[in-house]
Order: sequence, then structure tokens, then C-alpha cells
Amino acid sequence: MRGPWRAALALALHIGFFVVSLGLVAGLLMMAGMTFRRDTVGGMKVAFAAVVVGAIFAIGLRAVLRNRVRPRGVPVDRVSQPNLWRTIDQLVDATDSPLPDEVRITSEPGVAIREDTALLGLRTRTRYLEIGLPMLAALTTSELGASLAHAVGRLTGRSRLTVTAHRVLASVQRTVDGLTTGPVKWLFVGYARLFTAIAVTTTKELVLAGDAAAVRVAGKRTAVMALRKSVAVELGWREYADAYLSMAASIGHAPDVLLGFRNFMDHPARKPALAERAKQTIADELGELPVRARVELMKRLKAADQEADERPAFAILRKPRNAVPELEDRLLVDSLGPRMPWSEVVRQAGAAQSAEKAAQLSAAAHKCGLGVDPTIQGVLAAIHRGHGRDLVNPVLNPGLHPSTIDQTAEDTLTELLGCTVIDALICARRAHHELDWGGPPAVRLVNGRPLDPDRLVRPAVADPRLIPGLHRVLVDLGVPLHHTREPAEEPEPSLSGIVSPVQCSGEAYDLLVSDRGLLLLPSDASAAKRLLAGTLARLREAEQEQLSELASRPINELRERSGAQWVDSRDVASARLDEEKSGWSLELDLYLDEYAMSTLDEVRVAPGSDDGVSVLTLSSTADGIEHGDPYHGLTELMGARMELDEPALSLE
Repeated sequence: MRGPWRAALALALHIGFFVVSLGLVAGLLMMAGMTFRRDTVGGMKVAFAAVVVGAIFAIGLRAVLRNRVRPRGVPVDRVSQPNLWRTIDQLVDATDSPLPDEVRITSEPGVAIREDTALLGLRTRTRYLEIGLPMLAALTTSELGASLAHAVGRLTGRSRLTVTAHRVLASVQRTVDGLTTGPVKWLFVGYARLFTAIAVTTTKELVLAGDAAAVRVAGKRTAVMALRKSVAVELGWREYADAYLSMAASIGHAPDVLLGFRNFMDHPARKPALAERAKQTIADELGELPVRARVELMKRLKAADQEADERPAFAILRKPRNAVPELEDRLLVDSLGPRMPWSEVVRQAGAAQSAEKAAQLSAAAHKCGLGVDPTIQGVLAAIHRGHGRDLVNPVLNPGLHPSTIDQTAEDTLTELLGCTVIDALICARRAHHELDWGGPPAVRLVNGRPLDPDRLVRPAVADPRLIPGLHRVLVDLGVPLHHTREPAEEPEPSLSGIVSPVQCSGEAYDLLVSDRGLLLLPSDASAAKRLLAGTLARLREAEQEQLSELASRPINELRERSGAQWVDSRDVASARLDEEKSGWSLELDLYLDEYAMSTLDEVRVAPGSDDGVSVLTLSSTADGIEHGDPYHGLTELMGARMELDEPALSLE
């Protein structure tokens, strides 16, 4: 079954979902009325049953229907951005699509329509057209027009039935994601699977309708180019955020985000590499309708080529020199300090990172137990004596596989020593970091020569016999060999996620997984409350808010709570994760001697089979919920120490 008939069947099923629920309650009430005439007591019993069933259905429907689409990003109105709205009006007329209620600029690399609906998609409350700031930076004006035409073109499709069925499908899937465990979710998931199986083809139909609208409005070449480039923009934005925006956040200053991303995308060294990665991503994409298939279908459409506008897409904004920084301040960097040029951002961020690594090397020298002088000269002497691996052992991940320890120790020592050398040169005003949109920031000496710290340091780290030669080179460069930093403090654990609750020694705990260890906090949520949380929206929201509030607290602060149990990663000898019918069980072998960093009550652990080893066992619960990504964090924390049962529980 294809076309509007499939959409009609899906909508009939969806309407029946409400009709059956209301009909059941109405039928019970009618039975109560008929029974009451002949048997008062029996009628009252049936009426009571009808009230109970009606209340259950009302509570369940309320939990399901409360799902809302919240606006994202920054709204732009017709007064502030008349050119943008004029373009959207023209596209809406050309595609015979409904006009969006709001246009919003977001930080997502894409253009999309999001709809806030009622009755699980049967009625539209508010329609948002979201335009990603990265698209304004990387696309041309014509390519942005093609992306906008695709978005609004999906609102018409081939028929109204198809559009409505897809809107309901999106709302149903969003509702499933928003429900926690409980009887409402258990029942609704079954309905959602059936509805999805019928309505799934509507997604493909609307995507093709949007592609056809883009070709018709912008021309075949521009529409295809915009689709392909959107893949490169998504890849590039992720890399740009990790490599460059993170530097601005680290020093607390706001850069020119949009212009920086455009320079990043247009750099001669980046552009071909990103294009190749996008091409490979498109080639490897799986699914019913991958980008390569969409491109082939778009090429077959008959459409006249349009004259392309090659201006940057942000030229569509009114007074972009003022509008773009204002949008960035409201959207991305409202928590950062005053604006700063990218060149100065890179200079300060590079210096801060070098100082941080130097402090880590100093801390390792103090903790290694070798009596190493934390200065550059003292570290060189320790490496020359063959103590390089022992020197950095305090900062290595205890979960490393034995086969990777030597190489990781070499890489870590090379990085820390190289950054310490750069830090010494920066403090002596003999070097600085320089912006390079084609790659990592370069280190430039005062005489203009570049300096690669890895190439400078690694040979001597790998072969301690070369340390005297490195010593002479550092003296020639003017590196103060007495340079050192105050040892870095123990880093604050970073939370990966929460599982609530888990069972430990017969008691319920909230399990917080961090990059430094596991924290168990006594849980006050009963099983009845968790089941109700899946039914009552307020309880569900309150529980989610409670976990969010817990995630916002520093781990070290939470460790001070009464009854808190801390499992330090450095005390873990091995771990085993077993999949069970009701969930999973995690068994940790711990070294809890006088040097242990963990703080566990003795009643929580049991003696292990090996001398000196204690065992801590955690198990999941059927009504547990998750916040963040606790299982991926657990995998990263345990590393090679983790043993998985077969069939292995997927943690990725």
C-alpha cells in the first residue's frame, strides 16, 4: 500500500486510538446507567469501575498529550530582518506552503521546520522555521534559498493526508522518547510501533517533495550543491567547535563565530579535505533514502537552471555587521566575556593550555615517588636515567590495556614536556601561538621561525640517550631550564551520566558515573513513585529535574553527602558486567588497603577470592532511568579492566 491510502490508514488508526479510549469509558457509563435501573448496587459497582477506568485513561492521555516542542535559538521578526522574511514569503508562495509562525536562528548546522502540535500531531499550534548559524556562514545566498525551499516544501508534500500523517508520526516518536518507564510507556510503545510501521513511508515522500521544491525554486545545480554542502557543513561545524570554539570557552572570551567558521570552511587546506570527507560520508551512508539516492533523483527532475547568487548567505540579513555579532551574543556566547579577535583568542588559549600541561607535569613529578625535580632540567635528568614511564604513571589512565601502556606513556610524556618547554618560552617572551585555520595553532618563535614541540622532544623521550642533545638545543633556543609550574590540583571529576536507581547490598542508590570513579548516593525514590512517574507527567518532570539538578552539582560536593559511597578508578583491579533477564549486574574487584582512595562502608563490599581484594556488586532495577550517557562513561572509565558477559550488554 502506497501513497495517500497508507497515510489515510495511519490517520484512521490514530483517530481510533482516541475513539476507542473514549468509547470504552462511555460504554462503561452506559452499562452503569442501564444496570442501575434494575439493580442499584450493581449499577453503582459498574459506575465505580467506569470512573476508575476513566481516571486511568485520563491520567495516561494527559501524560501522552503533554509532550510539547519548545522553541530553540533566537527569534528574528519582520521588523529586524525584513529581507529574510521577504525571501521566506517568496518561497512559501512558490511552493504553496503554509507560512511559518516564527523564524529562529539556532546553533545547529541545518535548516528545518519544527512543529508544536496538539492531539499528537492532529493539530498544529506553532510552526518554527529554524535556520542554523553555520548554514549562514558556509552557504551562498542561492544555496540557502534551496535549503529553505526544501524545508517549507516538505509542508505540502504530495497530499494533505501525507503531511498530517508525518506530523503525527513525528509527534508519536517524540512522545515515546519523552516518556519514562511505567505502564503508560509500556502501552504507548506498542501503539507507536504499529503506527510507525504504517506511516514510515511518509518521511520518504516528504523528503522527495522538499527536494523537488528546492530544484523548482533554486535550480537543479544549486539544489544538489546545497544538499551535498550541508553534509560538509555538519562535519566541519563539529570539528570547528571542538578545535576552535573550545579555545574561546577556555579563556572566557567571545570570538567572531560566524566569520571564523567561514574562514575555517574556505581555507585552502581545509576545503578539499572536507569535500572529500563529505563525499565519503555520502558514499557510506545507509538507509532507505541516502543523500546519494536523493541527488540522483534530483538530477532526473526537469527544471530550468536559475541564476545563482554567490554572495555569502549571511548577506540576506539586514546590516550583517551588526546583526551577526548580536545573534552570536544571544545564541552562543552569552556566558563569555568581551569579544576578542581570533588571533588573540588563539594566543591566550594556547598559553593557558601550555601552562596547564606544565602544571600536570609538575604534579606527576611530585606524585611519582622518584624524588624528581619538577623543573625542565630535573625532568630531563629523570628521563635520561630511564624513569620516563614511571614519571608519568600518576597521570595515566589505570584502565589502559597492557599492550598500549608503553606507547601511551611516551605520547603523554612527549606532550607534557613539549608543552612545558613552550610554556617556558612564552613566559620568557620568546614564543607565542599563532592562528592557523588550516590546522592546529602553530608555535612561532620571536625570530619568526616555527617550532614543533613534538618533533623537538619525542626522539629524546623515545631514546633517553638523546637527552644531552635535547638539552643543548633547549639552551640554544633560550629555554629557561629552571622553569616549572605549581603542581596542578587533583582534577574535578567530570560526570558522564546517572543511572537511578541501582541496587547495592539490598539498598537503592543513584549511580553517578564520572571520569574519575563511581559515586553512589542513597536514593529516596520508591518503586511505587517510579511507576507513577511513568504515568503522572508532573512526577516524571519532577524526577527528571531532580536528576538534572544532581548532575549540575560538583562530584566532590556530592561526595560529602551522608551515606555517599565513592569508588575511585585507581582502586579498581577488574570489573565484570553480566547481562541478566531483569537488567545487568556489575561486579568490581577493589584494592581497599591503606593506600586506597575509595570511601566505602565495609558492609557494602564482600571478600574476594584473591587476598587483599574486595568485591562490590551493583545491579540495575526494572524501573531505573538514565540521565546523560552513563554506560559509555563506564566503558571509558574501566577500559581494559572491563569484562563483558556473552552476549555482551551494549554500552555504546
